[in-house]
Amino acid sequence: MDKWEYIRQYQQAGAYVFMALPNQKYNAVEGGFNNSFDDYNDLRQWLQQYPAYRFGNVGIDLSKSNLVVVDIDKHEQNGMASILAWFKTHHIAPDTLQDTYVEQTPTGGLHAFYLIPSGQDKPKHVINAIKGVDVLSNTSVMTAPSTMTGGQYRQITTFDKIKPVPTWVYDLANGLGTDRPNNLYKAKYSLADRWKMTINGFETGERNNQAMSLAGYLFAIDVTPQDIYDIMQSVNERSIEPLPDHELNTVYMSARKREEKKRARMSEYGRD
Repeated sequence: MDKWEYIRQYQQAGAYVFMALPNQKYNAVEGGFNNSFDDYNDLRQWLQQYPAYRFGNVGIDLSKSNLVVVDIDKHEQNGMASILAWFKTHHIAPDTLQDTYVEQTPTGGLHAFYLIPSGQDKPKHVINAIKGVDVLSNTSVMTAPSTMTGGQYRQITTFDKIKPVPTWVYDLANGLGTDRPNNLYKAKYSLADRWKMTINGFETGERNNQAMSLAGYLFAIDVTPQDIYDIMQSVNERSIEPLPDHELNTVYMSARKREEKKRARMSEYGRD
């Protein structure tokens, strides 16, 4: 599989892909890793402007993507020992990491990738959630088939094994234990919270998060796209400090694209 096939896989799963310089982890163009695209043609157009990056490494902008990565270090710290001990303490099967898409880094570490379902909040971005283990949700991460001086990023499991984020990742990010089933998740905003939004508008300081959460929920329950947009506009108008139109449009389109890609994955991989 060549580099462009890897990129298509990532983008089809909702990832915003950026190109780094050869043997590097960074994009030196203004904007850095935020020069990222979830559309293959948009990325190819960007590469026409910056042709040196055609031969570079591949990364994912997690700040835009509906993905989270559990980064397990095996170079400077023994993150694998840490997470296996944490799994044992919290009664989680030690082979749970094999249930999703996993890559090995050039230094021998592991990146476990998980999807964020529509309307669901991301886990917090936490460095050293436990010793040698990071929860990455608001940064960039390099991916296969990128190559560094010390080696290559390579797939351990196949990409079609990527799974929705399990509860334990949230617990790890929040410094909590878990005594509930691993496939359950308590959303940041409850159904009651979302109804309050529709009545009172979005709260200042939480406007983008609340708008995304409401839009994702409405898409998930099959409200028509036009009705969702109308509802979001109405709720925004009731806010003490409404979002500018362009920001509301960006949130709406992001939620819509996420839902469309989720449904495409369900069709492709047979998920329910």
